[in-house]
Amino acid sequence: MKISIIAGIIASSPDSAWAHMRQAVADSPAADFLVLPARFLGEAGAPGAALRADVQQGLAQLAREKHCYIVGGSLLSEDGGHEVTWLFDRNGALVHTHCTPLDQGQERDDALFPVIETDAGRIGMLNGDDIWVLESTRILSLQGAEVVFVPARLSSRNADAKIASLWGLATLNCVAIAFASGPHAGGLAHASVILPSGVLAASSQADGAPLLAEIAPGQMGKLRDADLTFANTLWFGLWSRRKQLYGPLLETRTPAAERAHA
Repeated sequence: MKISIIAGIIASSPDSAWAHMRQAVADSPAADFLVLPARFLGEAGAPGAALRADVQQGLAQLAREKHCYIVGGSLLSEDGGHEVTWLFDRNGALVHTHCTPLDQGQERDDALFPVIETDAGRIGMLNGDDIWVLESTRILSLQGAEVVFVPARLSSRNADAKIASLWGLATLNCVAIAFASGPHAGGLAHASVILPSGVLAASSQADGAPLLAEIAPGQMGKLRDADLTFANTLWFGLWSRRKQLYGPLLETRTPAAERAHA
């Protein structure tokens, strides 16, 4: 699986940020997944309807032209209350929209942590602060995700410790993590691809270049296989998580209206 994480910029307007991002994606080397950073249109708020539509259509077109999956970074929802990430397939179809409420007390969608089958592997997606909640990555892993794509902001404070924490999440949950943080006030333009074995690639992206990394075919599957010699596997650590404890989180709950009439 080849991954390219595109570098963002602090732009004067959402339109100029989109112009930069569109060109950067077009110029990126060939990869299976092109990943845009968090808040790639800037911090000015939710983009207008016309710009949002242009971005969605533009990313779909780029996915077709480059024959790749595009993880569409993150942007604010129209109501300004959610972090939204799009996933486009190689044909430019919008196959998943990941939506996380900014208010941590807000009720969440039952299908918050889906695993998506792609021709390059089984993937999951997180955005916003969900990556820092241990259970989020664990649920995706228990459902079979091999790589988790994470457009999220990384502040400058304790950045090294946070990157080390991402490695810890990858190890504890036997997944690869592709992290994409665009530049913002008080933050880093950081990109990394982290495996349970360590940091595969990382960059501050200060020069605006994409971060390129390749996960060998079958590498994550090998780590997830049961191996009684303990030579190549993290299987026991993963499945000691006791999947049955996560039933209420992994299974779709019955809507309240249906429960009332049961």
